This record gives sequence, C-alpha cells and structure tokens, in this order.
Amino acid sequence: MNSKLFHTEEYLVIQERVVDLINQSPDFLSKNTAQSPRAAGDAIENIVAASFGTLLGPWCAEYSASFARRAMADLAFKDTDGLYYIVDVKTHRADTHFSMQLTSVERLRG
Repeated sequence: MNSKLFHTEEYLVIQERVVDLINQSPDFLSKNTAQSPRAAGDAIENIVAASFGTLLGPWCAEYSASFARRAMADLAFKDTDGLYYIVDVKTHRADTHFSMQLTSVERLRG
C-alpha cells in the first residue's frame, strides 16, 4: 500500500506547519548556544518532537517521541491507514559549504 500522506501533496502542508512552528519559536536558543550547530539541532528536534503529533493533524492515528537517547529515531507515528513511519529529525545549516549526505533507511535496506 502506498502512503496517502507522501503520494499526495499533504506532506507539504505538514512541512509548512513544521516551518511555522520553528519560526514561531525564536527564543529557543541563547546567544551562546546559537553558535553551536549541535545545540541548535537538538533544540529544533525537541520543538518538533513535542508538537509533531499535533502537526500531523488528522493523519496521525498513533504518535510517540519516546526513544532511547542513542536511537536513530526521534519520533514515530502510525497514519490512519496503519502505515508506520520512523522519523529522524535533521537540520541543515544553510550558511556553510559543507553538508552531509543523508541516506534513508529504505535505501540502506534496499
């Protein structure tokens, strides 16, 4: 079964909700921690994980952000069709020339 969430434009609505949430949280970093990509990434991960179930809206049948500290997953949800998604929140610092290539679990498993 194909994901109705990702095989339609609906994921773009959720993407926009995530961007709005982060942009509406301007004080999540101090002046000192704003210089640390790791601190910024961790703070954004926490903001997203705390609200992601709500951001999914009617697509979310089950939601969890309870994973071990070293787990690859930051959050997971089951959609209304029973499909299970594991999410690893990633950030990208746009003002640098270095960027890491991300490989999905599906491609690794392939």
